[in-house]
Amino acid sequence: MKQSKRIFTSFITASALVLSTANAGTVGGFGGSTEITQLANNSQLAAQYGKQVQQYATQIQQYQTAVQQFANQVQSYKLMLQNIGTLPQTQWNQFASSVNKMRQIMDNTAGMTYTAANYDQMFKQMYPGYQKLLDSGNVDPTSIYKSLDKQKTATINDSLKRLNLTQADLESDTSTMRALQNVSQSAEGQLGAIQAANEIALHQTNTLKRLHQTMMMQANMQAQAIAADQQNKDAVKAQEAQWGKSNVNIAPGEGNTMGGRQW
Repeated sequence: MKQSKRIFTSFITASALVLSTANAGTVGGFGGSTEITQLANNSQLAAQYGKQVQQYATQIQQYQTAVQQFANQVQSYKLMLQNIGTLPQTQWNQFASSVNKMRQIMDNTAGMTYTAANYDQMFKQMYPGYQKLLDSGNVDPTSIYKSLDKQKTATINDSLKRLNLTQADLESDTSTMRALQNVSQSAEGQLGAIQAANEIALHQTNTLKRLHQTMMMQANMQAQAIAADQQNKDAVKAQEAQWGKSNVNIAPGEGNTMGGRQW
């Protein structure tokens, strides 16, 4: 959860920078360099957000590997339990430690997903072209993130229900170790915990796969939106520069004449 809080804090700080930049007034009631600087800052921050989402996608992919390894470990614990009846305390502690690592991955993933969803909303406000890209692909990252989180919570609670536990019982390392220790007193309790861990791991593997795909899509579309916006700005600047050149060196009094009169 500490990692989730750090991610949340960094998002709030970045959001404050965007809002303060976007809402800042011009100096002395005039536009000019201050406004240009604000726009540049917005573009830089937006680009940083896009890169951050891409980094999240890379981290999510690494989590996929870790969760798959955990699922393989769970299967080995299940086979061991079937062969010897109950797991020795040493093996059970190893299993509990692995469950804690799995929980930490899920906490970190939730923090990154929350931030990616907020970046998605901010981009929709900053870049109208981003929303058009999403509409053309018939996708909505924020809705996907919310749906996956809802499914994850339901899966966890359903899997833990047989152990008379809920997701709230696994909110910290200490509470998780305590809950697992309580169910480890019998072979039935151990088997139930292992089966629950297996179900959650399998679901999380699929969830991480979808999260990775969605974050990569989001990062790519945000990059496209930034590039298109910059291209439009460059085109406007080029037109303004061309217009300025066409009006240079026109002396006062020069112009069209007809019948000896100037117009």
